Amino acid sequence: MADAVLEALWKNVLDRWDDDAVHGSFIDHCQQSDQLVEAAVRYRGMAGDRERGQQAQKRLNAIAALAMARLEGLRSGEKREPTRVAAYLLIAMFVAATIGLLAYLQGQTP
Repeated sequence: MADAVLEALWKNVLDRWDDDAVHGSFIDHCQQSDQLVEAAVRYRGMAGDRERGQQAQKRLNAIAALAMARLEGLRSGEKREPTRVAAYLLIAMFVAATIGLLAYLQGQTP
């Protein structure tokens, strides 16, 4: 089932890319609705864009930090469904792999 709020917020992000508050609203909604994976996927899709890539990577790092904080909360005794833990681990691994790939590709540039 599609989240109409998420879609509207993402459209707003694309339309107002340089507005930090718009990115914050989108990521906050994703965090509150347990959709950080979806946020990471969308920003990862923008990471290869020459004009928007740096901002997208910044947002991916923020999402990874949120996911790691959530995992730490789970580790310290907060009760959540096991599938949510797996999703947060997936986000963290995805972001780490993306950062590694970008570092590798930057080393390949002449």
